[in-house]
Amino acid sequence: MSDELNDLQQITHEYRKSLAAYEARTGRAPQTVDHRGSGEEREKFAKMDADLDAVEMRAQLAATQARLSKLESQPVLDSRSASTRPADAGAAESARWLKAMVNNDQAELRALSLSTSNAGIPTDMERRIVQRLWDANVMRQICPVTQIDSKRTIPVENALPTTSLISEAGAIGSPGDPSFGTAVSVVPYKYATRVILSQEFIEDGIGQAGIGSALDYVANRCALSIALKQEEAYVAGTGSSQPEGIAGSTTGKPISQGVDLGSGAALTTVTADNLIDALFTVKPVYRNSPRFRWLFSDSMVKAVRKLKNAITSSGSQEYIWTPGTANANSMVGGIPATVLGVPYSVSQYVPTTTGDNTVYAVVGDFNYFEIFDRTGITSVVDPYSLSNNHQTALIFYTRTDSHIMLAEAFAYIRG
Repeated sequence: MSDELNDLQQITHEYRKSLAAYEARTGRAPQTVDHRGSGEEREKFAKMDADLDAVEMRAQLAATQARLSKLESQPVLDSRSASTRPADAGAAESARWLKAMVNNDQAELRALSLSTSNAGIPTDMERRIVQRLWDANVMRQICPVTQIDSKRTIPVENALPTTSLISEAGAIGSPGDPSFGTAVSVVPYKYATRVILSQEFIEDGIGQAGIGSALDYVANRCALSIALKQEEAYVAGTGSSQPEGIAGSTTGKPISQGVDLGSGAALTTVTADNLIDALFTVKPVYRNSPRFRWLFSDSMVKAVRKLKNAITSSGSQEYIWTPGTANANSMVGGIPATVLGVPYSVSQYVPTTTGDNTVYAVVGDFNYFEIFDRTGITSVVDPYSLSNNHQTALIFYTRTDSHIMLAEAFAYIRG
């Protein structure tokens, strides 16, 4: 086991170094490397994953052989005599977890628990859930995500120190200190989902070919449910007893600049002039950011897509938004997924209902809208509440908050 342990330590050390280097180079969360890293980085991490799987396989085989040798001289209960070997080393912990659930082996479930939890959840399933949280949540893809370990208050700067142009040997003017006039209070809110697993599902999931697909299904359903509920808050949350949303904030420092379509105006009344005015409401220092983009609903994208020029000499009208550069009046600078040369993202939770002060679209530097995650995913395995129906409840919860860190980095289009 010592050789496997040494190999595992070396690979893990290199893995962490590589993740830290990726985070330092890009400023992105380490979880994004699988789908936002360079080709070389993805290839490197794929190789390290394969090496880890190989080491885990050797370690699992050695541990199994040692355990069998020890048990050969001892009486063995029939219910524990059969050893379920995972189809691949990456599913080893998942298979042990499912088997522990079948046998209601609480000691084994505790042994498989995460550092942030007192109940059993295989690391492989946590990774699947975290990955799908990123895949299914638009805001997590375009905003910085920070891991925190407790509630905290973050001071936000609202004035820079004074800088003056002076002549040679001239006196430096009165000093000015940065001003911190706002404090953002980060309070992670709990989001939970529960999955009911029948005993038949658990037993069948241990099968030689079923373990991966069973865990994929559970992870997909849990992650999608959590991701959609969190995105609703990140977009439309009021900030009162829930995260502050980019398009729904009523507390803190909501966006205070942009374009008003008129009292009670519907989003279908938007014009190209409105889009241009909103875009250039944001200062150039923010427009130059790689994270500068629009956030639309499908309904707003459709309304913008239907904007047309005035009647031409041929008596017809042309859509303003056309792919490519063939049309001189195109709102797309050669890239279909841009409006006025700015990329856009679509969330189903951007408001569309007609009303006063309803935010239909946001444009800005999403570096200044931040998501805060309380570290880890916590799980609870409850085999008792539904035992009459031969079912087990699997509960996941995670805690998160979000805030507009600098309102002047954004502008709205609203009714």
